[in-house]
Amino acid sequence: MLVLLVRPALAANERKQFCVFDVAGANGFVYQLLRDYQRGAVSAGTSLVMQPYTDEDLAIRDLREGQCDLVALTDMGVRHFNDFTGSISAIGAVPYYEDLRVLLHGLASPRIARHLSQDGYEVLGVAPMGAAYLFVNDRAINHVEALKGKRITVFEGHHDARHMVEFVGAEPVPAKISNFARVFNSGQADMSYAPAAAWEVLEMFRGAGDRGGIIRYPVGQVTIQLVAREGAFSPEFVRESRKLMARLYPDAIRVIRQFEDRIPNDRWVDIGPEDMLEYQEMLRQVRIDLLSNKGQEAQLAAAVYHEDMMTILRKIRCYTNPGAMECSDQNRE
Repeated sequence: MLVLLVRPALAANERKQFCVFDVAGANGFVYQLLRDYQRGAVSAGTSLVMQPYTDEDLAIRDLREGQCDLVALTDMGVRHFNDFTGSISAIGAVPYYEDLRVLLHGLASPRIARHLSQDGYEVLGVAPMGAAYLFVNDRAINHVEALKGKRITVFEGHHDARHMVEFVGAEPVPAKISNFARVFNSGQADMSYAPAAAWEVLEMFRGAGDRGGIIRYPVGQVTIQLVAREGAFSPEFVRESRKLMARLYPDAIRVIRQFEDRIPNDRWVDIGPEDMLEYQEMLRQVRIDLLSNKGQEAQLAAAVYHEDMMTILRKIRCYTNPGAMECSDQNRE
């Protein structure tokens, strides 16, 4: 009887290796945010030993090799394991934080659980990292036509972003999460996309120079997602983990807005209502084109979008903005 009583206690206190990718390491926003998740996990009976990673590819490798029980990755990194949640960062698909709040609340629902497990891995929750904005070295780049001929960084494997760049007549410049800021800051690219925190944390104000800034229109949302091998955690903890991550939303958005508010107001490039509609429609046409374009790059891009997630995202956009053109257009996602 004593053995039967002790075994559950040992299992509940089992220590798991939690590998956290944050470009700024242990001092970064993501790592600090997930300390709150770590404390919640302890209350749920799971002890997590956090280890910072500044190289996302290394974190992915260590998860696959069993050195990490749980890993925190960007949505692009998660595309290696789950195309449903990997589609959250689809180009222009989640324009506003309110859209993201509705989505993340829904992802914690048991009704969505079947989509969160794929190919032996499961997603244990999603939290915001911030809207992805276009950083530019010239504030005159404030409408879609101005994008033509510009050099824009594109992350390796981000085929949908490459397709968008080529769709608008711009030139893709290959980059990685570990070096895209350096590429922009060194003048090798005219534009780059990242959360507003990159202005300060990655010193992207250097690449912007005196003439540049940030276009105040999100081209997507960047999220941090937790991934584990199926069976590494109990079903009870997996369900609780998704709730814990959803509860991080208010604190995450508070910090994200602090980063946005610290950017000098004259560095934000505000676009007019007509130009904003043009951006929205251009991004929608990019996503639609992926479904019909037979080019190799377009097919690679389309493959990362999960049809069910794209439908969910459209419904959320039309819930928060029912007057949008796409909500009445016959050519829907």
